[in-house]
Parts: sequence; structure tokens; C-alpha cells
Amino acid sequence: MTEKLLYLNIETSKQLDQANGLNDYPEKVIQIGDGNFIRGFIDWMIFEMNQKSNFGGKIASIQSTPRGKNVPKLNRQDKLFTLILRGIENGKTVNRKHIIDSINKTINPYTNWEDVLKIVEQLEIEFLFSNTTEAGIRYEKEDYSEDVSPLSFPGKVVALLYHRYVHFNGDKDKGLIIIPCELIENNGEELKRICLKIIEDWELSNSFIHWIEEACVFCNTLVDRIVPGYPKEEDQQLFNLLGYYDELLTVAEPYHLFVIEGPSSIETKLPFKQAGLNVYFDKISSYRELKIKFLNGPHTMLATIGLLIGIKTVREGMEDYLLISFINKTLMEEIMTTLPYSEKEKARAYIKQTFDRFANPFLNHRLINISLNSYSKFKTRVWPSIYEYWTKFGENPKRLTFAFASLLYFYKDERKNYEIKDDIHVIHKFHQFYSEFDNSKETLVAFIRNLIHEEFLERVEDLGNLYEAIADDFMRIDREGIKSALLKLEEEGDL
Repeated sequence: MTEKLLYLNIETSKQLDQANGLNDYPEKVIQIGDGNFIRGFIDWMIFEMNQKSNFGGKIASIQSTPRGKNVPKLNRQDKLFTLILRGIENGKTVNRKHIIDSINKTINPYTNWEDVLKIVEQLEIEFLFSNTTEAGIRYEKEDYSEDVSPLSFPGKVVALLYHRYVHFNGDKDKGLIIIPCELIENNGEELKRICLKIIEDWELSNSFIHWIEEACVFCNTLVDRIVPGYPKEEDQQLFNLLGYYDELLTVAEPYHLFVIEGPSSIETKLPFKQAGLNVYFDKISSYRELKIKFLNGPHTMLATIGLLIGIKTVREGMEDYLLISFINKTLMEEIMTTLPYSEKEKARAYIKQTFDRFANPFLNHRLINISLNSYSKFKTRVWPSIYEYWTKFGENPKRLTFAFASLLYFYKDERKNYEIKDDIHVIHKFHQFYSEFDNSKETLVAFIRNLIHEEFLERVEDLGNLYEAIADDFMRIDREGIKSALLKLEEEGDL
């Protein structure tokens, strides 16, 4: 192997006959964020559209935070990176490799803000995609200077839109379609709300606000793909397979879903369907409910219960009979029963798909990573099903109740061989309670009742003996251990 084949770049891809044509399409997309997910999702989709449709556009990628490290890596690799899609697709094992060439330019806005502004002056720019994590779409008061990049993501959006507005003299045909991929509800609406607040802070003109309202579109979206990122443990095997090193190599599952809520005209401008991609231009509410209840929810339960058992990855969890039986019956016999009859067939198909994805033999998805912010995740992903079941049937969902008890125990377990990563206030709350806990059921029930009434319920109401049922499961886990408690549920016919 020659020295020039050691690292991915244009020359390497040409010598390996994998250059994909390296076309000279114009930049149509500004992208804020350059992490694993957006590269393994949006950048791959634009690559596919360039290969299989008439899209013909590339990306100008903007680093989202001062801590970012990928701009120099992308520059060293001539803006190329490798994406490996591994998993089960239509019942068959797939292991596909692509050299993604959809990025044309990468910029650190904190050192080269002027270059970012030049991009937004380009006539061909039509879209702004982003993935800055859930923490990115939030309001932060900051000052505005034309010559300096704002720190916040919404601040950058406002500054770029304002520069484009001024450059094109308020031409209503020069607005942008803004498509955030952050995992928060109504992400487009929330981003727009924050942007308008920033415009007010910066005392920008009313005519600019009118231009935002009339020329720009903020879309709500739902994204779905598991992208674990770079498998460091496979360094040497991947080099042997590829013939080069790639600092930004990303592994993802083949499955993908992208739902965009916006004007129908967007579908003609973004020919995802023409490229054969699983993209829908539709209301996201039904897709969102399925994903949260039947993918994110079991992920959260699998993480907390699995870590208590001593399991380290999703794949290991799928091989544990007790755990996977618990998750499966929780979905089928409790969560699915809360849905309208018309939605149940769709839910069954989604559950089967979820288990196929969890069982992906190629993805090493660590439970400790999934357990990040488990408390807030449980509130949004699992608690609604508990409440809906209780409201609909007037009784406690036994497995979901056990999952709640396991969540509470996850923050207590003194024998734990895992590190809890959560909001400092959440960690402090549980530490304070457990440090003073007298191990009595009465004290535990009072704590659970207060917790639910203060942080889970939207209005004051009594949930019968749900608090006692959660406490009973908690004390069984504490007394017998999580594995024995799960086994006891099965023996009692509850699992």
C-alpha cells in the first residue's frame, strides 16, 4: 500500500475508484452542526439526491460551537468522509460503504465569520439544515455585532437571515427554508419563536420581521436513525477493509425516517422521494407518537433496567430473555392498548421494526450513553403511557409501574457499576432523598406522590394506589435484586 492511500482525500478516492464523480454542484444548503448524526443523516441524503435525482446541490457546513473539532478534520480529508450502513434491511443483512462528497465547504464561524456571511449572499442558497442537539434550540440573551459570530444557534440563524435580507434588499424570493433536526417537539416553531425574540433584543427592523414571516419557512421535523458514530474498537479492521484511515468515519443503521411539516412546495425542491428515501412531507404528530412510545420509550426502559442488571449494550439486552420479554409485553399489552383501534396495526408493525433495529448485530449501542438524562426522558417518553393507561382503564399498568420503580432505583443503587449522567438538580434531588431515606414504605410513597404531583402531572388529581404500587416494586427490587424481581413478575404471570 502506498503512502498516499493512508488517509481519505480526493486522491485516495480516485485511486480506489470511489470518487463518485466528485461533481461541481453549487452550494444550495447551509448546515449548522457537523456531528455524527447530521453527517450520517442529512449529508447522506443530499449525497443520495445528487446521485439519483435532479437536486444538484452541495453543503456549506458551519461549526456550531467553539468546542467543535471537525472542521480541520474535514478540511484534511477534502470534505470527504466514509459512511458505513450496517444492519438488517427487508430481512437481509446489509453492510454498505459510501464515500460521502456532499460537503463543499467547512467554516469555523468563530474565526472566519466573514466567510460565513459570504455564503449567505449566494443566490443558489435555499436551505438551512441543523443539528445542534436539543440544547441548541434555546434562548440566550447576547449582543449583536455584524463582524462577530453569535454564540447561540438561534443567534446565528438571525444574523445570517438578516445579512441575506440586507444583501438582497428585502427581496421576498430570497428567503430560506429552515429545517432543524434537533429532537424537540415543534422544533421549527420553537426556533422561529426564539429568533423573533432575538430580533426584538437586537432592535432589528420591523420590515425584517415581515420578510421573515413572508419569505422564510421554518419547518417542524421528526428524524429517526440510529447513528452510533465511529467504532474505535474496529480501527485496524476498518483500515484493512477500506485501504485508508478516515478520522470522520461514521457507522449508522440502514433504517431512516424523515418527516417534514411544511408547505407542499418544499417537496418539489427537495426530491428525497425521487432518490428513494424514506421521507414524508406530512403532519408529524402520529409519527412522533409512534417513535416516542415504541422506540424512545423502550430505549429508556432498556437502559435503566439493563444497567441495573449489569448489561452494557442494547444488543446484550436483546439476548436477555427476561428483559426482552418484559419490554415486548410492556409495548404490546400496555402501551399499545392506549392507542385508538385504527392505530394498532401500524403500532404492531413499528414494534417489530423496533426489535429488528435493536437486534442489529453491527451496532454497539451502549446503554450508559442511552441513559443520559434518563429522568427527563422517562417523563416525556414513558410517563404519558402510564397516565393514559391509568386514565383509560382505571388501574395500574403493572409493567410500566415496574419500569417507574426501576427508574427511581437507578438513581439509588449503591452497588452500581455505572456513572449517572443527568441534570445536576436531578442528581441532587435523588441524592438528598436517599441519604435521608429510612427505608419505610410510607416515606417512599410520600416521596413518589410528591414527585408525580410536582413534576409529572399537568393538573392536580389523585391517581389512586399508583404511588403504592410503584413503592412496592421499588422495595421488591431493593430486597431481592432487579433480576429476581423481574423473574417474580414472570412467575406471577405479570410478565
